[in-house]
Amino acid sequence: MSDRRRSVCVASLFACLPVGSAQAAEPVVLRIDTIQSEPFGRVGPQGPSGLMVEIGLLIAQRAGLAAENRVVPYARTVLSLQDGSTDMVLRFTNDEIKAVAHQVAPVLPLPTVLVSRREAPLQRLEDLSHLSLAVPRSFPMPESLARVPYLRVQWVNSNEHAIQMLMGRRVDAAYGSNLGLFGAARGVGLRMQEFARPLVVERQTFWLHLSRRSATPALIERLTKAVDSLHRDGSITRLYQRALEEFGDDRMPV
Repeated sequence: MSDRRRSVCVASLFACLPVGSAQAAEPVVLRIDTIQSEPFGRVGPQGPSGLMVEIGLLIAQRAGLAAENRVVPYARTVLSLQDGSTDMVLRFTNDEIKAVAHQVAPVLPLPTVLVSRREAPLQRLEDLSHLSLAVPRSFPMPESLARVPYLRVQWVNSNEHAIQMLMGRRVDAAYGSNLGLFGAARGVGLRMQEFARPLVVERQTFWLHLSRRSATPALIERLTKAVDSLHRDGSITRLYQRALEEFGDDRMPV
């Protein structure tokens, strides 16, 4: 993002800040919520880890901020931003999250895909007509899917839940990001080769969302500059490439 464009974006965010935000103190520790889904966020013996945990902490570090990170269910991220129990979330956006948080900076674009079983592959979006589709709650649904006639959408708790529904033949396909769905499959012991080739629907972007309860002009500017710096030096791209390589399958959309 150019300096001029970044300045315009930051200025437009300032204009949307509630009265009094400019005088609010920046958080002593930046509280980050990461979605609980492989490979983005997981909790193990050593604490939170995963691609978005790493990126979130890297953004805070580049911004010169201390940070703590907790891993929570996907839909919980909206509630945390709304009630002010977290400051920052990296995830796809939708109207629900935009109502309670500022979109500060684009972090990572990812393909969103339809995943089907190997013995019942989907070749086109139109093949979904009269079929059932598992989608994690709060995941943004594109117009191209919403327009499929007689599509039955089954809202589920997570990517892992979507994959389990698919392999249990309770739905015909699952929708999500490339890393999210195949990371979930890997987490329950499945390999990409056990599915049909994924069908790319569109590209969506993980954004840095900052709670309206935490946002100050200074904090927005620091985080925007941090993300821009990490894009310029390739840090985020390198982490993404490393995550892709872990799957070891050239069918993975990039």
